[in-house]
Amino acid sequence: MRHEKAVVLCSGGLNSAVVTSIAKLEHDVSLLHARWGHRCEAKEADLFERFADSLGITERLTIDLPYFPAIGGSARVSKRKPLEDALALSDVATGSYMPGLIAALLAAGFTQAANIKASKIYIGVSENLGPPAPATARLFPDYSREYLQLFNHLFSLATPERAIAIETPVIDLSRADIVRLGNRLNTPFELTWSCMAGTPEPCGRCLGCATRNRGFLDAAVPDPLLRRPAVAMQT
Repeated sequence: MRHEKAVVLCSGGLNSAVVTSIAKLEHDVSLLHARWGHRCEAKEADLFERFADSLGITERLTIDLPYFPAIGGSARVSKRKPLEDALALSDVATGSYMPGLIAALLAAGFTQAANIKASKIYIGVSENLGPPAPATARLFPDYSREYLQLFNHLFSLATPERAIAIETPVIDLSRADIVRLGNRLNTPFELTWSCMAGTPEPCGRCLGCATRNRGFLDAAVPDPLLRRPAVAMQT
């Protein structure tokens, strides 16, 4: 039976991989990947293609957003700025926050959804991935439910003849919850990446590594990428 189409914003990361697994249950999925000049761009782009192949998803598109490294302002795109250890983060925005990124991804997803007549745009944001870091939406303000609801309203105004809704199936889930869900859906975790540092192996210290390591630990699921569990064991 033919399902309605959905666009999934797929970064190469853990959350978007699980969200893709969710979307595939009810929709014909079109994956959208963005290269935006961050430290792990090449690694994530490669994993995105391999992940899509593993799930048999042929409808996929990669776009470039070159203005983020040109403008700068985040340690994700500038190695001149320090990338904080997760345990050093306080309950305020972090240097790894890239202002405007979620807005740009949603806008691209909306354009793609309108083009292929998709009814949904899936994005893998969570308001609170959990320890050892502070709440994610406090570090990255555009990961909040309110922010995404405003975009839903904007999209309804832009295409009144066809509803295009943003779906956030892991918005309330911690990393451990996401890992458990992905494990049940047979998500290929070995084809995902969470480290922000741009090193050949996960650094084990950044926000991405720390929440991933702790998530797999709490979920009691082996992580094929786990190299440095020490950070994940601290609270």
